[in-house]
Amino acid sequence: MHSGEVLVWVGGLFSLLFITALLLRFLRVPYILSFMLAGFLGKEIFPEKVLDWVALLEHSAVVFLFFFIGLEYSFERLWKMKSIVKPGIVDFALNFFPVFFLSYLITKDLLFSSVVSSALYPSSTSIVAKLLSDYKRLVFPEADLLIGILIFEDLVSVVLLSLMSGGIGNGSEDPTFLLLRSIVFLLLVFFLFYLLRNLSYRAVNHADRISQEPIFSFMIVGFLLLLCGAGELLGISSALVAFMLGVLVPEQSITYKTVEEKLSDLKELALGVFFFGFTYGSSLSFEQDFLLLLALLPLSLITKAISTYIGARLYGLGKKASVRASLSFLPRGEFSLIFASLLPITQPFVFLVVFFSSILGSMSFVYAPKIASMLKDRTKPKGL
Repeated sequence: MHSGEVLVWVGGLFSLLFITALLLRFLRVPYILSFMLAGFLGKEIFPEKVLDWVALLEHSAVVFLFFFIGLEYSFERLWKMKSIVKPGIVDFALNFFPVFFLSYLITKDLLFSSVVSSALYPSSTSIVAKLLSDYKRLVFPEADLLIGILIFEDLVSVVLLSLMSGGIGNGSEDPTFLLLRSIVFLLLVFFLFYLLRNLSYRAVNHADRISQEPIFSFMIVGFLLLLCGAGELLGISSALVAFMLGVLVPEQSITYKTVEEKLSDLKELALGVFFFGFTYGSSLSFEQDFLLLLALLPLSLITKAISTYIGARLYGLGKKASVRASLSFLPRGEFSLIFASLLPITQPFVFLVVFFSSILGSMSFVYAPKIASMLKDRTKPKGL
C-alpha cells in the first residue's frame, strides 16, 4: 500500500478516536468506553491492516501504563500501606473468588475462569478517580479509602498479570510448573530491583543532568521498551518490569517531572489505540453460554458493593460514608481489558461487563450521596 494511504488511514483512526471521545464526553461517557465504541465503528471503516500500522503503540500501551503507575510509588511508600491492607484483602477475596467459582461452575474451564475473575476483580482507576474529581468528592472522608484500595488493586493486578501472562500460551507445559516458575520469577524480580535501588537512584541523578534535553525521551522510551522486551523473552511479565522501573524513579527527581511532562501524552495515545484495538479485533458472538453474563454481571456489582462497604467499616468510616463508598466503586475498566487481552475468548464477555458496569457504576456514583443521606435519620454513624 502507498505510504500516503497509510498516513490517511492512521490519521483517520486517531481522528475517529478524538471525535468519538469528544461527542460522548457530553454524555459523561468515560474515554475508555469511547475508544472501545470507536473500535466497533472502525470495523466498518478501516482496512484490516490498520492495527499493524500502529502496532508499536498498541503493544507498548501496557508498558507505559504500568510504568506510570510505578512512578506513583516507592519501596518505602509500599511498606507504609498498612491501613489499607485489611480493606484491600476483603476487596480481593470477595471480588475474585465468588466470580471464579461461579464461572468455573458454569464453564468448567479453569483458564477462562481465572482470566474472567482477574478481569472483574479491580475497579477502574481512571473512571473512579475522574468521577471523584469531577463531582468534587475528593474532600469526602471515603475518598482516601477508595484511592487506597485502587492502589492495592493496582499492586495485586501487577502480580496477577505477571503470574497469568507466564502461564497462558504454553499449553504444552504443566500448569503447576508454570505457576511455580512465575512465582519464583516474580520474587526474584522484586528482590533484584530492591537490591539495585540505590544504584538506580544514582543513575537517575546522572539522568537529571540531561533531563531537559530534547533527546531525553529517546533514552527513557528506549530503555523502557528494551528492558521490558528482554523481560518478556526471559518469561517475566513486561507489566511487572515496567512497574518496578517506575518505582525506581524518585518522586523528587527532575527525571520524574520530565517523564510525566513529556511522556504522559504518549501513554494516553498508546492506551487509546489499545482500547480501540480491543474491540476492533473482537467479536460479540459468544462461545460461552449467555447465562454467564447474566450471572456474573450482577454478582460482580453486588460483591464489589459489599466488599467496599465492609472495607470502609474496617477502615473506621461510619455507615453513611461506607454506603457512599460502596456505591461509588462499581465501574470496571482498563485493568479488566488488559486481563482479557491475555485470552481472546474472554474479550467479548469482559467488554460487555466493562460497558454495563461503567454505565451503571457511573450512575450509582452520582446518586450515592443522595442514597446515603437517607440513612441520616435511621443511624448514628461514627463519622460522615
